[in-house]
Amino acid sequence: MEKISSSVAAFIFLVLTAGCTHFSFAQQQKIRVLIISGGHGFKHEAFYDVFNSIPSITYDTVVQPRGNALIASSDVNKYDVLVFYDMLDSIAPAQQEAYVSLLKKGTSMIFLHHSLVSYQNWPEFLQIVGGQYHTHPVVVNGDTLKTSYEHDVNIPVKVENRKHPVTRGISDFDIVDEVYGGVEILQQVKPLLSTTHPKSMRYLAWINHYGKSDVLYIQLGHGPSGYSNPNFRKLIQQAIEWSAKQSKK
Repeated sequence: MEKISSSVAAFIFLVLTAGCTHFSFAQQQKIRVLIISGGHGFKHEAFYDVFNSIPSITYDTVVQPRGNALIASSDVNKYDVLVFYDMLDSIAPAQQEAYVSLLKKGTSMIFLHHSLVSYQNWPEFLQIVGGQYHTHPVVVNGDTLKTSYEHDVNIPVKVENRKHPVTRGISDFDIVDEVYGGVEILQQVKPLLSTTHPKSMRYLAWINHYGKSDVLYIQLGHGPSGYSNPNFRKLIQQAIEWSAKQSKK
């Protein structure tokens, strides 16, 4: 076998090194997402397949209550976007302060589906997300809200803002998912999706400004019929990509 000349060997080394550097750079450019679950069952494989299909991200997962402990630590700073798919009621004062502190710095948070039920005894959570599913009747502006839910409903979804980066390219669609009724939604939220389904709250996705952050809430996403809907998948991808850009401003 002939020996490779030193010049050829050097060239091969440079090519390989450049390739590795490019790969490393590409990996670094991916959006770093932390997905927080816990407190509510779900189909793990089908749910995480939504995120596996997004080429622009890399993600870690954590289950509550470890999620709140991580959020209250410096480790949270390595993530570009926090995605909540949890339903928890217990949160320590120091962890509450951590949420607020992060949002005052502009940290991007996306709350999905049943995360709207979390922290019934922490009033600030309503102000952070822009709405809440109350587990007991509450009086809001003189009206008594009694929340409800129903599984496997065919929901007609209207795109309220077609120009927003989160909903861009998505037309009105139908999805088989769970509806929530009687939910409190703050007046200042900016709607992205709505529905006319009589058993559902009007808005299905919105943006709520809190601190220096634009917090996203998306009500859709109870189970596999929702996860597999291409419009839901596009919505999640664009929500993460837009949120990551907001955190870098």
